[in-house]
Amino acid sequence: MHSTLQVTLIRFYFWFVSHIAPSLAVYSAHRLFHYPINSKRKNRNELPLPTPELFNIPLYEGITLQGYRWGDKTHPTVLLVHGWSTTARSMTHFTNMLLKNNYQVISYDALRHGDSHGSFSDLASWADSVRAVMLHVGEVECIIAHSFGGAAVTVASKLGLETKKLALIAPIHDIASVANDFAKRLGIPQHIVKKMRAYTWKHNKENFKKYGKDWNDIVTSNFHVPTLIYHDTEDREIPIIHSELLCKKWTWAELRPTNGLGHRTILDDNAVVYDVLEFIKDS
Repeated sequence: MHSTLQVTLIRFYFWFVSHIAPSLAVYSAHRLFHYPINSKRKNRNELPLPTPELFNIPLYEGITLQGYRWGDKTHPTVLLVHGWSTTARSMTHFTNMLLKNNYQVISYDALRHGDSHGSFSDLASWADSVRAVMLHVGEVECIIAHSFGGAAVTVASKLGLETKKLALIAPIHDIASVANDFAKRLGIPQHIVKKMRAYTWKHNKENFKKYGKDWNDIVTSNFHVPTLIYHDTEDREIPIIHSELLCKKWTWAELRPTNGLGHRTILDDNAVVYDVLEFIKDS
C-alpha cells in the first residue's frame, strides 16, 4: 500500500496532469496500476520453510519466472499462486501444512515480483504465467490462489487447467471495480481510468484476446471443478462481493466467509489453511 505522503503526492500529480496533459495522465495511471509496489514484500507472519529447489519457468521469449519446489517429487502436487505486490513467501502457512501432510508444493514469483523479471504485469500475463507453470509441472491436485492470483487462475481456466480442485482466497472478480476503487483512493479521475483500461487492453491485445473480447468476458469461465472460496467479510482491499459474484457464475463453488481476518491475514489463519487441506484430501 502507498504511504500517506505518497497518496498526497499522487493525488496532486493526477489533479495537475489530468488537466494539462490527459494522455500523460492515462500513461501514468497505466504504469501505476501495472508496476507492483514493494514487489519483494515479506509476510510478517511468514513461517520458516525448508530450502526449496529453484527452477526457471519459460514464459515469453527472453523472460522466465522464478519457480520454487518443496517436498518429495513422488507426492501429489499443489500449486500456490500469490497475489499482487507479494511473492511466493506470502503463502508459507499453506506450504508448511501441505508439506506436513505429504504433498509436493510448487510456487513461483509473478512477473516483476520477487525474483522474477519482466517489463510489467497485467491480468493477461498473469493468466499466461499460470498456464506456463502448469505446462511445466503437469497435472496438480489443487491450485490455491490469492487475490489477483485468483483472477489470473479464473482467466487461465478459460483455456483449461489440469487440476482436480481449486481453492481461491479473497479472489478478485470484477476487475473494473477494483480499478475504480483504487483510482478513487488515489484521486485519479474516472475518465482517465476508463481510458487507462482501454490503453491496457490495446497495449497487450494479443494476449488478452485469446481469453475474451472485453474485461467482463475474460473473467467469465465455465471451468467446472470442485471449488472452495474463502473471503473475509471485513476485507477492505477486495470486498467479499467479488466472491459472491463469482459464486453466482460458478454455482458449484462453495463460499465460506470469515470475520476479522482482512485481505492478507486470512492467508495465515490456521483454520482456513486446515479447511483447505481437508478440501484437497476429500475424495
